[in-house]
Amino acid sequence: MKKLFTILFLLKLTSSFTQGDQKIIKQDFDGDGSTEKLIINYYLGKIDNAIVYYEKKTKRCTLDIKSTDKHPSLINTIPLCDDLLKPEYKKITQFVDSVIFNIPASKNLDLTLGWLLDVYSSKQTITDHPYFISRSKFKTKIKNGTYYSPSSHRILVKGKLIKKINQLHQKCDTTLKSWIIFDANRLNNARQITEYELNPSWPQFIDSIGPVEIYKTGHSVFIETDTMHQVLFASDGVLFQNLQKLNWESIQQVGMYKKYYLVLTQPYPGIENKLFLIDLQRGLILEFRKDVLLDFKKYYLNIESFEIMEDELFLFIRKSPNFDYKIKEKSISMILIENSINILELK
Repeated sequence: MKKLFTILFLLKLTSSFTQGDQKIIKQDFDGDGSTEKLIINYYLGKIDNAIVYYEKKTKRCTLDIKSTDKHPSLINTIPLCDDLLKPEYKKITQFVDSVIFNIPASKNLDLTLGWLLDVYSSKQTITDHPYFISRSKFKTKIKNGTYYSPSSHRILVKGKLIKKINQLHQKCDTTLKSWIIFDANRLNNARQITEYELNPSWPQFIDSIGPVEIYKTGHSVFIETDTMHQVLFASDGVLFQNLQKLNWESIQQVGMYKKYYLVLTQPYPGIENKLFLIDLQRGLILEFRKDVLLDFKKYYLNIESFEIMEDELFLFIRKSPNFDYKIKEKSISMILIENSINILELK
């Protein structure tokens, strides 16, 4: 028995060393003759945080690099220390950035990232509305040419927007600026759950209305013509709690009614879906209330699919994503939904 406890202790000790690791760099980062120190702490192979000592170790800056644990997101925010933003510390900042980041900085705002930042900035909870629980606005930006998959990059963000994003990501919200890292590769690396494809093939064509074609990636929806493209939607676990794993696609179904787009998301492997209505002309996104879509009394908690016929939104709901469960039909008037949107916008 004593031998068994010894083995278990050694295994636990070994595990703790493999989970956490540390890298220390001591050198003159800015060429002023003094030695600075950078400590990088890793957890499960990824950088958890970094600590910079400078001004002969009289000053210290801690960078919180890890992503939020609560919900997966296509973005991560890294608050910067205000003191290191001063011009005299530019070379130190550049050296630290070159060590801890493997994603390039950019001044160009990708359409998908721009959409996400707009929604982070504008999302508001709606109370006492018959159909919707949240409302967000986004700029209806159009880009010339056909869609091309964005690459991962980071941008420097400041002001009220970064304060709000840092709060939602449970990071320090008192800094002037933060890096926003956009993990764009996730859009094309997500596993296709709806078609059970192990090897993803993105973007995927959904439908066309006249010259406009609708496509989806693993976590976004966009439209395209011969001359332009435009992003309609992107999933985000922090914003909408509609992502559980970035490795699996979250866009389940996309449909249209008049000028509106409807996007159904699935946070696989969870049960709960989310349904969104997008008014592209107004740059408006509305999140449906769960009790409007589902049947909590009889435990129908999953949306298998939806269909729009003759001004009616038909929802096909079930108790679980398991295909053995019986499908129940539920309908909502799209005319009433549209009227409620007009009233909401007037307010």
